[in-house]
Amino acid sequence: MSNINYWKQLKQDFIDFLKAKGYEKTTFSHYKSTIGLLLRFANAHEHEIYTPKIGAAFIESEERLSYLMSDSMRFRRTVIRRLNEYVDGEKYSYKYLRVDYECPKEFLLECEAFLQSLQKNGLKDVTIQKYRVFCVKLFQDFVNNGTNSWSRVNAKVVADAFTRNTHKSQFRSYSKRLFRFLVDAGIIKYDYSGILPNVQWLKRIPSVYTADEINTLLGSVDRSTTIGKRDYTVLLLAVRLGLRAIDIKLLRLDSIDFERKTIEFKQCKTGVAQRLKLLPEIEEALRDYINNGREQSNEPHIFLSYRRKPLQYASPAKIADKYFKKSGIDWGDRHHGIHSLRMTLASGLVEENVPFEVVSKVLGHEDPNALKHYVKFATESLRSCALDVPAPKGQFLEYLTFGGGRQQ
Repeated sequence: MSNINYWKQLKQDFIDFLKAKGYEKTTFSHYKSTIGLLLRFANAHEHEIYTPKIGAAFIESEERLSYLMSDSMRFRRTVIRRLNEYVDGEKYSYKYLRVDYECPKEFLLECEAFLQSLQKNGLKDVTIQKYRVFCVKLFQDFVNNGTNSWSRVNAKVVADAFTRNTHKSQFRSYSKRLFRFLVDAGIIKYDYSGILPNVQWLKRIPSVYTADEINTLLGSVDRSTTIGKRDYTVLLLAVRLGLRAIDIKLLRLDSIDFERKTIEFKQCKTGVAQRLKLLPEIEEALRDYINNGREQSNEPHIFLSYRRKPLQYASPAKIADKYFKKSGIDWGDRHHGIHSLRMTLASGLVEENVPFEVVSKVLGHEDPNALKHYVKFATESLRSCALDVPAPKGQFLEYLTFGGGRQQ
């Protein structure tokens, strides 16, 4: 990049702009990270100066990488909007910063007709733009997977496209209006949006680990050191008793009753008192840490940093992350933190046919319905409940297999 000084100055001036607007210091590092990626993008494409069009191309490039969660991608857009405000000196309204998508020619006429119908119905331009992006991506998916005409569109084609889409709630909502238009216009026979399931904002399927992986994780801790004694106990409390990270952090010396073999504390998240059995394995680890690893301190909290202060809020999560990396466990797309250890405990209990009410109590859930989504990972237990799916017939069979174009 021949104009490197310009980009460096732009980055610094932009941060000063954020400071003047009252942004917190903790926000700057996140903004700097995104701006750093923007600079790499500009360098790779030999851009000399910044324009909103370059910002839009950067966002499009990030979206194509398809590795970011929706919240991360939303933050990228926010940074670019703020940068545009700084560069142009005007407030940018919320909109998707995208480059134009090209609709496949096989579906172009119908796409344009649909968008025109939206305009006639009085929808806002920004809403029509969202429908346009949805339609183009849908039709691109059709063509990329061998469906190049309306006569080949059927329930399976639409369902497969839905499965591949990462924004299923939006897909179902937008496709309803699209297919209603297509049926009314005589382009296809059936409204295939009816085959799509109702999408709710469900919790992510919990990340769980096998017993061998948990043993590998615990075995990676060097218990001969003071830090190792502390970290081993933190991990045990999560994976054997299912304690939340914040409750581990706030656990006090007077929470442990070694004589009665109990751990008692008030959950930070729910405010509900919890009393758990002090398992021998955990008792041994606690005694080892308190007697041989914990620094002498008047602090009431059990777990201390090397500065003899209570752990920071994020410390339990950092401890888990540290040993997941050290252990060499291949976690793939699974989470690898304290919460995943808590979910591993829940998974094991469910697989052992422990009643949901008992599992919920162990995890400290106040809401009895909170455990419903755990059923998702009790796969083997659910197999025994499976019923044979009846073969489709009659009009439903036609609905599933009939080519989308109307017969003449």
